[in-house]
Amino acid sequence: MSILLKDCSWIVTQNASREVLREKSIYIEDGMIREIASKIAHEADRVIECKDKIVMPGLVNTHTHLPMTLLRGYVDDMPLQEWLETKIWPTERKLTGELSYQGALLGCLEMIRTGTTCFMDMYFFMEDVARAVKQSGLRAFLSHAIIDIFDPERAEKDRETTQRLHRFIQDLGESRIQFVLGPHAPYTCKEETLLRCKEISDKENILIHTHIAETKNEQASFETRYGRREVEYLDKIGFLSPRLVAVHSVWLSRNEIELFRTRGVKVSHCPVSNMKLGDGGVAPLPEMFEAGIPVSLGTDSASSNNCLDMFETMKVCSLLHKAQRWDPTILPAQKVLDLATLGGAETLQIAERVGGIEEDKAADVIALDLKAPNMTPIHGKETVVSDLVYSAKGMNVSVTIVDGQLLMAEGKFQTVDEHEIYQAAQKAAMELVR
Repeated sequence: MSILLKDCSWIVTQNASREVLREKSIYIEDGMIREIASKIAHEADRVIECKDKIVMPGLVNTHTHLPMTLLRGYVDDMPLQEWLETKIWPTERKLTGELSYQGALLGCLEMIRTGTTCFMDMYFFMEDVARAVKQSGLRAFLSHAIIDIFDPERAEKDRETTQRLHRFIQDLGESRIQFVLGPHAPYTCKEETLLRCKEISDKENILIHTHIAETKNEQASFETRYGRREVEYLDKIGFLSPRLVAVHSVWLSRNEIELFRTRGVKVSHCPVSNMKLGDGGVAPLPEMFEAGIPVSLGTDSASSNNCLDMFETMKVCSLLHKAQRWDPTILPAQKVLDLATLGGAETLQIAERVGGIEEDKAADVIALDLKAPNMTPIHGKETVVSDLVYSAKGMNVSVTIVDGQLLMAEGKFQTVDEHEIYQAAQKAAMELVR
C-alpha cells in the first residue's frame, strides 16, 4: 500500500539536525518513507491532505501494563503498597485471557488515538495481548511478568509461561511484535530467575524489561537484606547489561547512575505514575543525561496514570523537572520530544528504523490537526516543538500510521471497530471488579 501525506504544513523530522520542514509532502510505500519533497510525482493508493497539520514521528511508550486499562479509575489516591496489596493484586487473581484481550484492545485503541505507534508491555496472558496488538496494527515489545516471590514452584511455572509466549510470538510471524523478557522486579524475583533471564538475553540478544528503584522503601529493604543498594546488588550478581531497560529508576545514588553508565543500562522514566503513586522522589534525569545514559518515557498502566497519552507524559516530564530543580531550562521541549521518539527507539534497539521522519526509515508517523483552540496560533518554525510538548494533547492526533499501515485517518479508526471495543471493555471491566 502507498500513502501520500500531501502538503504538510509542518514536518517535525527528528533527524540528526532536528529539522522542521515547511509545506512538504511525504510519500510512503511498502511500509517505508520513500520521499520527502515539495512536489511528489508518485501516484498513491491513499492521499491524505495535511494542510493545517503537524506531521511527526509516532511516539514510543517504553512501559505499559495494557490489560490494566480495565482498571482505569477503579482505585485512586492510595499509597503504592496498599494500592497493590488491597486492590490490584486481589483483582488480578480474577484475570482471564479474554479479559486481558479486551483490556489490551482498549489500550491499543487509546494509543492509536493519541499518537503512540510503538510500546513495550509487561503483564499476564500475553498471548491474548499479542492477539489484540496484531489486530490493532501497533508495534509492540511484549513480556510476561515473572513474579516468582522466591518460590521454586512458581519460578518454574513462570519459566514455562515465558517460553510459551516466546514460541507464540515467533509462530505469529509478525515483525511488528517482538518478545521481551520480563522479570517484574529484583524484589519479586530470586537471583536465579534474574540470572536465567540475563543468560537468555545475552545468548539471543533479547531485551529485559524490569522495575528498578521505584520507591525509597525498596532501596531500604535491599540495604537491610543484602547490605547494598538495589542496583549495586544487581551489579554484584552480574545482571546489568545494555539490553536491560530499568523502569522508574527514581531512587538512584550517584554510584548507581555510574553503574548504569558502565553497564550500558537504559531507563524508562514514568513521571505521571511516579507522581500519582506518591513515590516521593524524582528520577535524576539531569545526572543520567550527564552520564550519557539513554532515557525514554513511559506512561505505566492506565490504573496508575489513568491515561496512555504520551503528550501528557511529555509535558508533565518537563514541568516536573523544572519545578524540582528550580530551573526552567533544565529539560527543554526539544529534549523531551527526543525522549518520547528517538529515546524510545534507542531503548528498544530499533533506532535505525524508527524514531524519525527520514527517507528509508519505517513509516511510523502521526499527524496533529492545527484546527483546534489549543493548537492556535503557531508562531513559526522556532515554536513548533514547544507547541507539541506544552500545548498539544493526544486527542489532537488525526492520523496514525505504523509500518506504512493506516491505523487512523481524520480521527476514524481503520483496523478496529471502536464502538464494539468500548462496549466489550465496559462489560469486561464490570466482570473483573464485580
